[in-house]
Amino acid sequence: MDLQLTIREIKNELDKVHDEKTLWAIARILNLNQSESPEWHRQMVEERFTDYERNPQNVISWEDLKKKWKNDL
Repeated sequence: MDLQLTIREIKNELDKVHDEKTLWAIARILNLNQSESPEWHRQMVEERFTDYERNPQNVISWEDLKKKWKNDL
């Protein structure tokens, strides 16, 4: 594998990214200094907590989810 070619390809693809959520995720993967979560992420978490409080019966346990994933493979 040509590392320099791969680096150039990654840089070229990153230059095309303009979506805030995608850029935020990439920054997190690269451990860039992200002191606070963006507003859209806080809202998403809040919505999920609210949904859980209203519908706790809709929660899937971690064990059940792992079984489902294994069966789906």
